[in-house]
Amino acid sequence: MQPLHRRRFLQAAACTVAAPHLGAAMAARDDAYPSRPLRLIVGFPAGGSADQSSRRLAEQLGRQLGQPVIVDNRPGASGNIAAAVAARSAPDGYTLFYGSNATHAMNVSLYPKLDYDPVKDFAPIALEGKVYNVLCVNPAFEARDLKSFIAMARAKPERVAVATPGNATSGHLSLVLLNRAAKVQLAHIPYKGSAPALTDVLGGQVPAIFDNVAGNLAYIRGEKIRPLAVTSRSRLPLLPQVPTFEELGLPDCEIAAWGGLWAPSGTPPPIIDRLNQEVNRALQTAAVADRMRELTIDPQGGTPQALAEFARSETLRWREVIRAAAIRLD
Repeated sequence: MQPLHRRRFLQAAACTVAAPHLGAAMAARDDAYPSRPLRLIVGFPAGGSADQSSRRLAEQLGRQLGQPVIVDNRPGASGNIAAAVAARSAPDGYTLFYGSNATHAMNVSLYPKLDYDPVKDFAPIALEGKVYNVLCVNPAFEARDLKSFIAMARAKPERVAVATPGNATSGHLSLVLLNRAAKVQLAHIPYKGSAPALTDVLGGQVPAIFDNVAGNLAYIRGEKIRPLAVTSRSRLPLLPQVPTFEELGLPDCEIAAWGGLWAPSGTPPPIIDRLNQEVNRALQTAAVADRMRELTIDPQGGTPQALAEFARSETLRWREVIRAAAIRLD
């Protein structure tokens, strides 16, 4: 064999021998993920229902992945602060983001400018859960059910007041939908959070409140406030006696606050697939699902594609509602 041909033969042979080892090394690198702790950025303060459910999910994911998943709370600006931090993080599978209906559907229509793009800057993983809203009144209020409540609102336009946790919250948008569906004008009283809104309703300063079920459940059970209807499509297991707006003839009032997991855009697809599998598996465990239901959150799950499509449809829906109601945040 000529020297040149011999060299080429040896090089080819070396490549042939090395190829399986290279493939094995790459597979081993994939199998090693994760090799260090992960961070889950959450745009809500510690202690709330979204924080509690994401922490329980993080604990379970840590057990399944063999590495801790550390929750990093970055509250403020309806989740925009946390979203911007997550969007700028390395797309290596070690930063996850708990996005919500605010960060991935509503804020793009509420704020004149965002420091992130909810579509371009994120790779969807899976929908985590949904939580519904409930319209409640002080027990002393004369409207005993939704029908009489709406009748009163029609008789006194903008005189029947409803408290919410603030402008552009899901409670506020639920009120907007109710006004449209029932053709009434209820007076919106925005508060800085659920607690002060509920305090004034309990004290009789405001007759009604529209907020998520989680913050009102204990007071409903204690008969401190009276529920009129929930925004879910079917009755909630925790409130089986409370009708839905749909069964009361107002089908356009279905609304849920929701959360899901995203990673920074550019995260390798095999890692996204792995995380999707682990999140779906975690949501089926009693440790996660039971705790979420205790918090009145309905566990979801599903594919990354399903989350992307759901967020897209929610964005379009709320864009129309927000613009029609002229709601803006600065």
